[in-house]
Amino acid sequence: MGCVIATLYSRHGYDVVVNDVQTEMLQQFGTRAMPIASAITGDEAHAKNVVDRIRFEGDLERAVEGAILVHEVVQEVLSVKQALFHRLDRLCRENVVIATNTSSFLLSQIATDVTHKRRVLGIHYVTPAHIVRVVELIHAEFTPPEVVEWGGTFVSSLDHVDVAIAERPGFLVNRIQFAMLSEIYRLMDEGLASREGIDAAVRLSLGPRLALWGPLLTEDLVVSKRTALAVTDSLYDQTGDENFKARKALRQLVDQGHLGALTGKGWYEFGRGHEEVVTERDRQLAELLTWLRDYDAVGRIGVRSPAPSSPNRACDQVEGYLGPRSEFRRGIAIKRCRRR
Repeated sequence: MGCVIATLYSRHGYDVVVNDVQTEMLQQFGTRAMPIASAITGDEAHAKNVVDRIRFEGDLERAVEGAILVHEVVQEVLSVKQALFHRLDRLCRENVVIATNTSSFLLSQIATDVTHKRRVLGIHYVTPAHIVRVVELIHAEFTPPEVVEWGGTFVSSLDHVDVAIAERPGFLVNRIQFAMLSEIYRLMDEGLASREGIDAAVRLSLGPRLALWGPLLTEDLVVSKRTALAVTDSLYDQTGDENFKARKALRQLVDQGHLGALTGKGWYEFGRGHEEVVTERDRQLAELLTWLRDYDAVGRIGVRSPAPSSPNRACDQVEGYLGPRSEFRRGIAIKRCRRR
């Protein structure tokens, strides 16, 4: 991650000095950074210039001299981070922001031995940092608003989007990510569906909607809050799992009659009528799903999995099992598979 962050900073015009206790890491930096710089710039000559501008310094005191920001990206070991921040606090002027890219530790834990705590900030990138634009801007009780504002301005200068959050275990992205993953791990343990089935369900239903609109706006667009509340209540009643228990924020919206796009207001307020909103919703989603189908992202990534049946082959299998003239007395009668 350190290589990506340094390259990103250099790409946006900042003078960057990289320090590492392992000399070989500094020697290999250019080789690792070039593909990143090429992806960012789209031009090999420009990419080389971005990488060449980065300087390397094995001595930490000389590395931080004249810095406005020192960004720590060491291994995720609390004692290592604490020792480094204690040293940086002594080496850096009081107006130098000292940031961490930690993905798990609280700022208050890392800054235990820091005297000038007010300049400590979390600037946490999501992998791959040069492509994913969201950056978590984490602040503690001791972080003043002006430092958080400075961090937001800095992140914006990188053409990234900051999301300011108070320090909590897991911050924001990991809280959301592992809430979903922990449930998926449980589903795998229970054998509810195959790994391919779970991935397909998320990739072709939840994923595109979340990518387009995020979870709260998605809920506004696709379901009434009253229905959402009924589902959470039912899941809680059936499982007893506190994670499914409906929260106060959702109940308040239902009580106020703010059910989503259907009523013109939910988590968000809408300036268009419901039918117009739904038409645009469906257009956006259909466009993305068509691209996902045509691009075949799973196949391109190199995963080995059984090849899906072609539509025609699927028709043959259906007719082979049911017979070409099979009818159901209830529901839909399938006369013939017409996909040819």
